[in-house]
Amino acid sequence: MSRRLLIPALVVLIVAGLAPLAVMGMRVVFEPSAFQTLTEPGTLSLLGRTVKLGLGAAGIGVLLGVPYGWLTARTDLPGAGVLRGMGLLPFLMPPLFLGLTWVALINEWLVDHEWLSIVQGAPLTIMLMGLSFFPLVALFTARAAESIDAGQEEAALLAGGKRAVLAMELPLVLPSIAAGACFAFVFAIHDFALPDYVSSKGPKFNVFADQAFASWRIDKNAARAVASSTPLVALTLIALIPALLLRRRGARSTMSSNFRAPDRLRLGKWRWAGLLFCLFAFTMGAGVPLARLVWNAGGGQVAWSFGHLQESFTRALTLAREALINSVSYAAVAATLAVPLALILGHCIARARRGWLLLVAVVVPISVPAILYGIGTISLWNHSGVLVVSGKDLLMRFYASGGIVVLILIGRYLTFPTLVCEHAVSNVDPQLEESSLLAGAGPITRLFRVVAPAIKPSLVGSWVLMFVLTMRELDAAVLVPAANNTVMYRIFNMAHFGRVDSVAALALISLFVVVLPGLLWSLFVGRKLEVLP
Repeated sequence: MSRRLLIPALVVLIVAGLAPLAVMGMRVVFEPSAFQTLTEPGTLSLLGRTVKLGLGAAGIGVLLGVPYGWLTARTDLPGAGVLRGMGLLPFLMPPLFLGLTWVALINEWLVDHEWLSIVQGAPLTIMLMGLSFFPLVALFTARAAESIDAGQEEAALLAGGKRAVLAMELPLVLPSIAAGACFAFVFAIHDFALPDYVSSKGPKFNVFADQAFASWRIDKNAARAVASSTPLVALTLIALIPALLLRRRGARSTMSSNFRAPDRLRLGKWRWAGLLFCLFAFTMGAGVPLARLVWNAGGGQVAWSFGHLQESFTRALTLAREALINSVSYAAVAATLAVPLALILGHCIARARRGWLLLVAVVVPISVPAILYGIGTISLWNHSGVLVVSGKDLLMRFYASGGIVVLILIGRYLTFPTLVCEHAVSNVDPQLEESSLLAGAGPITRLFRVVAPAIKPSLVGSWVLMFVLTMRELDAAVLVPAANNTVMYRIFNMAHFGRVDSVAALALISLFVVVLPGLLWSLFVGRKLEVLP
């Protein structure tokens, strides 16, 4: 890898992803007394609730995601292709959207206040997190199931029928299932908005992400916020390190030089049972929330009508047009800048002898809570600098601009497109690059004219994944003033203080924008996107 390519990419990684965390680390170095927060009576129970949330979400993810991914990828399930695409919708929807809809439904269905107090709080939060992230497990399961060699499957089928096939396939897909569950665990324990919203409507269910936010908002104490997040960082690393190790093992465990894609298994009389299961999972994770949002946007049970629905969309666009434009612009710019950076970093990780060192650096930004990352950004940029031109402080001007939002989004989520590109590059034959080198092609030509075309679906998938994650981002940006005029921040505020129909309409509009890039790719290109980290 050429230094002319690698050094600028490393500079962006350091400035956007690592510097805010280094600043926060220095805060506790100079104020070690902040760690006294870990000895407070409620810390142990807070840790228990956070672990309970992560394990519960990962468990539901496995229960729903494994059958869903395997059925849609490996069987003759009716409508398997459509269901596989539809199964992504719960992940594309921010968890807050599930909270907006399911909390209202639970309150309407359970008129008995005793039952309501039992279901709300921890049980409801865990259920919604599991529904939101089961598509991750389904995606990992589907990719692993499709990587099983047809020869192995045929041998197992001849030896013992479908039961033998399942017994043979399960150990091969287990690493990928575990990797998906680990990522679901990480996403769940880092989310601040959903536990906060569910708690605002029922019994309090505090987690560490909530505590870090409160430490900053109430105390304005950055060191205390860092110290209170230490157990959350440890939990993340406990889950993330196995996820990264298992993802590579799961992706390559069954590939060989004479690999043959397996045929779809015939379910026979179980086809309709499998279809009902997949429809149930989709309905719980996306169907019910979407229907409820449409219902709320149209006026609900008071006076639902298409006219009211249209008025709600018009009102939502009037109130949040600028916020929506800002969100789309920030997400599109962040994704466009991140993909070439991810290609450079992913190529280095895949090809360099010590690429794992760079992999560790790339993963660090997602090992800390998003709230803590936002606090670090404020600490790094929200002060006067030495760059003054014509009496204007450029550092403060940058902090007040949309540029800081783009920088936050790149720094926070560059990890995922980099992992996608690293996986794709590792599957490209190195001889292609060696041949172009012998032909006199330079490193830039080799990377962007030899490697990039060979992994085009992964590059487009990286862009779409980055766009989706940054469009739905709230936690890392909620504290930065420049990010207050984004659509997710507007929805978060309106959920507490705004009209229900306007909130629902704005949520539907933002969801449509999130889904649009992948939908257009599927309609006009028809090739499968590679979006797995």
